[in-house]
Amino acid sequence: MKINGRYLGIVAAMCGLSAATVGLITNVAGLFFGPMAEEFGVLQGAASLTLTIANVCMAVGGLFTRRLAKAMPLRVLLLAGVALLAGSSALTALAPSIAVVYAASAVKGLAAGVIGFVLITYVLGKWFRSQLGIATSMAMGCSGLAGAIFSPVIQGVVAGMGWRAGQLLVAVFMVVLTLPAILLVPSCNPEDAGMVPFGADGAQAKVGETAEKSDGRVGVDTMLFVAVVVYSGLCAAVSALPQHFPGMADVAGLGASVGATMISMCMITNTAGKILMGWLCDRIGARASVLAYTALTAAALVVLLLVPSGTPYVAAALVSGLCYSPATVGLTMLCNELFGRRGSGIVYPVGAMACSLSNAVFSSVIGFAYDLTGGYAIMLVAFVGFLVVADLLVLWGYRRKAA
Repeated sequence: MKINGRYLGIVAAMCGLSAATVGLITNVAGLFFGPMAEEFGVLQGAASLTLTIANVCMAVGGLFTRRLAKAMPLRVLLLAGVALLAGSSALTALAPSIAVVYAASAVKGLAAGVIGFVLITYVLGKWFRSQLGIATSMAMGCSGLAGAIFSPVIQGVVAGMGWRAGQLLVAVFMVVLTLPAILLVPSCNPEDAGMVPFGADGAQAKVGETAEKSDGRVGVDTMLFVAVVVYSGLCAAVSALPQHFPGMADVAGLGASVGATMISMCMITNTAGKILMGWLCDRIGARASVLAYTALTAAALVVLLLVPSGTPYVAAALVSGLCYSPATVGLTMLCNELFGRRGSGIVYPVGAMACSLSNAVFSSVIGFAYDLTGGYAIMLVAFVGFLVVADLLVLWGYRRKAA
């Protein structure tokens, strides 16, 4: 059954929302670190702290999404969210100090958390019974596509007109990308529009459920729960690296244009990799898919560490874009396979929170590591270690489930 008609419009709208709330916050942020640090006279780590603040607030904002979505019409929620998103970017462009940028980043993160991934998965879960996996992976993948498409454009504006003009352009893009969701999605519930969820009449695949306690609560293996949350944090930490590709290219003497190209290549794989992982998980399972992705990502990081030259750097950046999938699509599928559909509803939100917080923390850790060492080698080595540990947790998790 192919997604078509009104339902295809819902997916397209969620793709735009993903690009606006995640792609234009996390996936182009690295273009502004250097120019902001230079103008405000602060260290690179202090500039990258803007993304850390945004990601932490994004994690907090997501906690209120469902409550707000039930309390007000979807279009009102989206209009308020995009107003805060675009307004905070405009405020950043006018900021007289880094402190004001921090405040604007907090507002931007809260707004993106409310109308970002949590809302997207909530809406798609209401509108789709079949093909939910591919619909979700397409929407998540567009967060990377935004980076691939808009990074060169924004980099050109930053280089020609300054980083403040670049922030104003980001604000415009946010409004444009959110418009389809405002115009095409009438409500979180298709029934409110006189429709039924896509595939509602078809048989739904039954995912193994976790044990249910006598009081009706779902029982979750605590040790396995902790393992998945730690796995989430480790994988999300690695996904903080691509925002520092411009700095890595500069350290290697390759120039800003190579850094922007590296981000674009990485974001292309970010998008395609998520869709491919969803397809692979359906055919070979989440365990094999995650192990393959993390192995390829680790290999790319080794190339970035050992071969600091143009073509290998760009090629490694292309492959490293796979790092986003284990913490997004991979996390979703692992939760479903290890905990069942009901157990996943308990574990996944905590894993997603761990992803947001880990990415937030390591966005700044990488910057401060650069300030201390003058390079990125120590973080590349650490991230290879993170991926190895993440793989061991996955293998242990499936063995524990089978025991």
